[in-house]
Amino acid sequence: MIKREINFMPKDLSINEISFESVILIKSWPDTLENITSIISGHFELQSLPKVGEFQIQKNTYIAALSPGHYMIISQHQDLIFKLSKIVTPENAAIIDVSHSRYGLSLKGTNASHILNKEIAIDLSSKTMPELSVIETEIHSIGIILFKFTTEDYLIFCYKSFFKSLYEWLIDSLKDQDNIQY
Repeated sequence: MIKREINFMPKDLSINEISFESVILIKSWPDTLENITSIISGHFELQSLPKVGEFQIQKNTYIAALSPGHYMIISQHQDLIFKLSKIVTPENAAIIDVSHSRYGLSLKGTNASHILNKEIAIDLSSKTMPELSVIETEIHSIGIILFKFTTEDYLIFCYKSFFKSLYEWLIDSLKDQDNIQY
């Protein structure tokens, strides 16, 4: 947990560490994509899985399609890896528990997109990245996964080793903002 006294936090912006019990990556083989889609949809009782670049929320579980056949599943269910390992066989996909190697950071507020665009050269507008979108990108050449709930609400997943630097960078980037009210 990061602790730092912040005397300059804007009134409408919050930056918080978010933890999940399970962060699972599933990557299907090229010839098993339909199989995995059916298995995951059935397990979570979904009509269909999200399209690439989108995510769904089902029973406090986030299911994101990062690329064709590559899914990130985030949940507070501690035993999710064990349940999924029973139905996702090695013949169908690789399944990896990255719960202890990835941290989540919530960024909320009217200037959230502006703060992110200081280091992410991606148009975060609703036209190019609508609500419930997900992308894999980089900050300082370090891979992150960015979930967009709304134009004012983001969830960033990064490697545990980069988390403190990312958090500090977000805090420090606020100091450079001339148009934010404190």
